[in-house]
Amino acid sequence: MTRPDVDVAILGGGIAGLWLLARLKRAGYSALLIESAALGAGQTLASQGIIHGGLKYAIDLKLGQDSAALADMPARWRAALNDTGEIDLRGATLAAENHLFWARRTLASRVAGFFGSRLVRGRVEVLNQPAWPQALRDPDHVGAVYALDECVLDVPSLLTALAALHAGCIKAGKAQIEDRGDHVILDVAGRRIIAGHLISAAGAGNEALLSQLGLPAHAAQRRPLHQVLIGNAPAPLWAHCFDTSDKPRVTITTHRQKDGTLVWNVGGLIAENGVQQSETELIATARTEFATLLPKLDFSQSRFAGHRVDRAEGATESGHKPDGPVLQRKGRIMLAWPTKLALAPRLADLVLADLSAPSGHAQPDWADWSSPAIAPAPWETVSWR
Repeated sequence: MTRPDVDVAILGGGIAGLWLLARLKRAGYSALLIESAALGAGQTLASQGIIHGGLKYAIDLKLGQDSAALADMPARWRAALNDTGEIDLRGATLAAENHLFWARRTLASRVAGFFGSRLVRGRVEVLNQPAWPQALRDPDHVGAVYALDECVLDVPSLLTALAALHAGCIKAGKAQIEDRGDHVILDVAGRRIIAGHLISAAGAGNEALLSQLGLPAHAAQRRPLHQVLIGNAPAPLWAHCFDTSDKPRVTITTHRQKDGTLVWNVGGLIAENGVQQSETELIATARTEFATLLPKLDFSQSRFAGHRVDRAEGATESGHKPDGPVLQRKGRIMLAWPTKLALAPRLADLVLADLSAPSGHAQPDWADWSSPAIAPAPWETVSWR
């Protein structure tokens, strides 16, 4: 067998690829991550940073396989934030200790019954009105507020922290792949790299590799969103709003622009339905939604924008969200989709379980090879209205 330059090469510098790199290095593998654009570009920085524990997916008042897949994620991420887990994320910023869940007044009793059940006991805490955040202090329209066992991370700081762990192993370039059976050759940035294994965690970029490997194109799927961004937001808020649908009516996270002003990133059903809307239509819908849900909030100084993103995933027969991470394997090449940012640790588990042992060989340092920059957050690049 040809001796590899690295045990594992990774394509894609989103959270999944960077977390995998950190796990591989801690496990003793030589590893190289290659990013063709900028770290976090696309899906990662569009993510709201919620480390789901599965309760969001029990919003239709039952717990399913996707809930089970996420159940231990908050504990694993919190351990990493304290450097008591599998990687050291002390450099990342915790935006909110708990994501909240509010029910409209007309549905409060139904939600109370579910959150009082033994299925979720200990994973939620009912908040008394004095503990409600400022944005939800409207008892005429808000019936109940719960704190979920789900933290929220600031994604730009998370990217920075992950990239800093092994900065010398993260390089820029667009790779051409050649599968040699017992190893993989990458031609990238004028270099020829031999890898023992290749893991592609490149999101939508995985689709081109599917065809190159002779795997069916329908092994991947995309589920688009049209998220609402609200600049000069009226107050900090990290919360889902429950309604009669099996999905949150809105999911709100709060971020800060470089000038310190607040930005809401709004997902949920409004972002899924917004795929069929123009930006103008989406903004009008958002204004109507918040006038209905939280009419006491003042948006008179706020600015709005739409942001489109494709959620690239491993395919399911139904076209719905997979229950967990997805791996497609061909020899020493794996195509990996985490499905949710929160599931990056679980994806790394699956990859490491399928690798041969580390070679123990030192890897080249490639000091003259440039590293990719971190992409800007969506709210830094949109045109506000």
